[in-house]
Amino acid sequence: MEFKSKFFVWIAVVFIQAVAVAQSPEPVTLTIKQAEELFFKNNFLLLAQQYNINKADAQIIQSEVYPNPEISADMIAYEAQNNNYFPTGKQGNFAAGLEQLILLGGKRRKQIELAKLDKQMAEAELTDLTRNLQQQIWDSFYTLHHQQKVIEKYNQLLDKLQSLINSYEVQVAKNNIALKDLVRLKSVYVKINNDKSEESAVLIQEQQKLNILLGITASTNTIYTSADANAYSDKGVLYDDVLNKSLENRPDLNQAKLGIESAKLNVSLQKRMLIPDVTLRAGYNQQGDAFNNQYNVGLAIPLPVFDRNRGNIQAAKINQQQQTQNVSYKELEIRNEVLAAYQNYTRSVDEYKRISQLINQDFDAVYNGITSNFQKGNVSMIEFADFFESYNEAQTEVERVKKQLAIAAAQINYVTGTNNF
Repeated sequence: MEFKSKFFVWIAVVFIQAVAVAQSPEPVTLTIKQAEELFFKNNFLLLAQQYNINKADAQIIQSEVYPNPEISADMIAYEAQNNNYFPTGKQGNFAAGLEQLILLGGKRRKQIELAKLDKQMAEAELTDLTRNLQQQIWDSFYTLHHQQKVIEKYNQLLDKLQSLINSYEVQVAKNNIALKDLVRLKSVYVKINNDKSEESAVLIQEQQKLNILLGITASTNTIYTSADANAYSDKGVLYDDVLNKSLENRPDLNQAKLGIESAKLNVSLQKRMLIPDVTLRAGYNQQGDAFNNQYNVGLAIPLPVFDRNRGNIQAAKINQQQQTQNVSYKELEIRNEVLAAYQNYTRSVDEYKRISQLINQDFDAVYNGITSNFQKGNVSMIEFADFFESYNEAQTEVERVKKQLAIAAAQINYVTGTNNF
C-alpha cells in the first residue's frame, strides 16, 4: 500500500514537471534590428502614446465647430387673478426666442491653428518617446548580451575546473598530490562560481527589462558578433555631422520650438479676445409689449469697458518669452550631449581596437598551453590559479568593451534622433 502511494506521488510530480516544461515559453534568438521590429509592433507605451495623436485630431474637429444656437420658450405657469394654471389661448401668453453667437476677430481661426499645432506637438512627443525607448532597447540588449557571453565563458571555465578537480580528487586519494593543491583549485572554482551567480542576477534583470520593452515573455538569446562590433568601430563619425543632425532632427528641440509657435498663437488669440462677439437674436411673443403676435429681431454686443483681457495678454507674452528661453536651454543641452556622446564613442572605438589587438587567439593558445602544462606538473598551482583568474578577467574585459562600443553607438543615435548605426 505504501509503495502504491509513493508510486502515484511520483507519477504526479513527473506530470507536473512535464506540464511546467510544456507551458514555458520558447526562447527566441534576436539581432538588435529584430528586437527593434518587435518593439515597434508590441511596445505598449508606444501604442498608448499614439492615441494622443488621435485625440489631437479630435480636438481639431472640435475647434472647427461653430457655437450652437440657443432656443428658449416661456409660458405662464400660474395666473393669480383668475387662479388659473398654465392658461392657454387668449388668456395665456407664449414667447419663444432664438440666439446665435457670432465669433468675430478671427478667434475661431486661431483656435483651429492652435489645435493643429497641438497635434504636431503630440507627434513630436511620440517621436521623442520612441527615441528614448529605442535607447533603452540598445542598452538592455547589449547589456544582456554581455551577461550571456560572460556567463558562457564562466561555464566553460567551470567545466574545465571541474574536470581538473575530479582528476585531482583521484590523485589525492592515491596520495600522489597534496590536499592543499586540491583545496586551492576548489577555491578558484568557488570564486568563479560566485562571480557567475552575481552576473546571472544582472542577466535576469536585463532580460525582464528587455522583454517589457519588446512586449514578449521569453528567454532571449542575443546575437552580437565581432563583425557587428567592427562595423560600429569602423563607422566614420564626424563631430560636426553629429551636431548638425541633432539640431535638425531632435524631437525634443522640435517640441520646444513648437512651444514658441504655440505661445505666439496664444498671444494673438488673447489680443483677439478683446474684440467683442455678437449675439444675434430672433423672438416671438404672443402678447407682446406693443402688439399681439409680436416678432422681434435684435443683437447684443458686450462693451470692452472694464475687462480688456490685459492680464491674459500679459501672461501669454510672458509665456512666449519663457518658451524662447526653453529653446535656448535645449540647444545648449543638446550641444553638450553631442560633445559627450562623440567623445565617449571615439574613446570606445579606440579601446575596442586596442583590446582587439592585445587579446586575440594567442590568449586561447596560452590558456590551452598553461592548462596542459599544469596537468603535466610543469606549472605550479599558484601560477595556474593566478593565470586562470587573469584569463577570466581578460575575457570579461573583452565583452565589456564590446558592450561599451555598442552602447556608445546607441548614444550617437540617441543624441541625433536618427539611425546612424
